[in-house]
Amino acid sequence: MAKKKEIVDFRNKNITYTLEGIKYKVLFLNKANMNVELSCFEKEKFTQNKTLPFAHLPKAIKSLVKPNN
Repeated sequence: MAKKKEIVDFRNKNITYTLEGIKYKVLFLNKANMNVELSCFEKEKFTQNKTLPFAHLPKAIKSLVKPNN
């Protein structure tokens, strides 16, 4: 049988970064399609959840998420 790809939860690790005045917090990594679920905050106010490909994350954040582990 095929190995089931998992969803990794990063909510408790508080991984955040700021880009163009918007603060992003990493919530989940879906290993099946390599997408990352993010929460977006403008001026400390929640605006939306966003799905982004793992490859579009900043290099410093990619090293913290480490999808191969």
